[in-house]
Amino acid sequence: MTLFLDANIIIYRVEAVEPFNQQVLAIVQKLVALHPHAGFAVSRLSMMECLVKPLRDQNNADVERYRGFFASAGLQIVEVSSLVLETATLLRTRHGLRTPDAIQAASAMSINGPVTFLTGDEQFAKVPGLNVRLVP
Repeated sequence: MTLFLDANIIIYRVEAVEPFNQQVLAIVQKLVALHPHAGFAVSRLSMMECLVKPLRDQNNADVERYRGFFASAGLQIVEVSSLVLETATLLRTRHGLRTPDAIQAASAMSINGPVTFLTGDEQFAKVPGLNVRLVP
């Protein structure tokens, strides 16, 4: 089992955005209890999505926290490959996702084995085959 973290989930955790941070923690703890060997994955796109605001604001503390998160041991980073982009194009065409969201969904779908996609964005629920877990 792989827990794929959408960029908004990463932001909630790294910046400790409440009440979402506690909700993410509770959901992740439940999922890890059910799947003790679960791994975590993110899209390479998330690095860009997460770093823009702290870099723009010159918030070096948050930049370092994000860099530390993305360097976490065992974190799988899915590259934005040609296959991911082809899948994202189809998802955008068929389901009306915005380009970054289509890339996130396609990245998660490129992982072998069962994947749970953690997000705060209900738009992902309309993607068939994507096991979405919403953080309220």
